Amino acid sequence: MWLVRLLLIVAVIVAVWYVVRAVRAGGMPTLGSHVRFVPVEELPEAHRQAIEVQLAQDQTISAIKLYREATGAGLKEAKTAVETYRWKHGGDSR
Repeated sequence: MWLVRLLLIVAVIVAVWYVVRAVRAGGMPTLGSHVRFVPVEELPEAHRQAIEVQLAQDQTISAIKLYREATGAGLKEAKTAVETYRWKHGGDSR
């Protein structure tokens, strides 16, 4: 019985070591992670203008789709980038 307990303790120690190593290497998300994106202002002129047109027509979802197509960003990053751009240029942040 003591051998089973010893093996269980060793397995837990190895699992904790693996998780700590993965987190330190950046392999797993942490609570302090930040969203990273390319600002709309840094996109090529054609993409930026297309996004501006969609925002002027109050088509935020279409603007987010255009941003994702232009950058390959995820939904969260694209939404943050487009809403930040809208906010910087005097639009509301819906």
